[in-house]
Amino acid sequence: MFEIGRLCVKIAGRDSGNYCVIIDVIDENNVMIDGNVRRKKCNIKHLEPIDKVLKIKKGASTTEAKKAISELGIKIKESKLKRTSKKKTAEKPKKESKK
Repeated sequence: MFEIGRLCVKIAGRDSGNYCVIIDVIDENNVMIDGNVRRKKCNIKHLEPIDKVLKIKKGASTTEAKKAISELGIKIKESKLKRTSKKKTAEKPKKESKK
């Protein structure tokens, strides 16, 4: 039921309601997920399997998982972690010591 490439919906936790794909089976109760959720170990009780199986390899990268999900027509949300440039701040004035 929970094999590599199975498309699921997360039903518990912070990422509930988002699509994910199983990228590794850890044991009979836990799997590694990625996609529209944070890449993490997840209990299978927190997942609702869907009848679609994607063709991805074991331990696929985040970009591969998101690309496979987007090919089904599911909208992928962008992560907020990517920063292209840092803003420069003004230098702080140096304190002069009392003599």
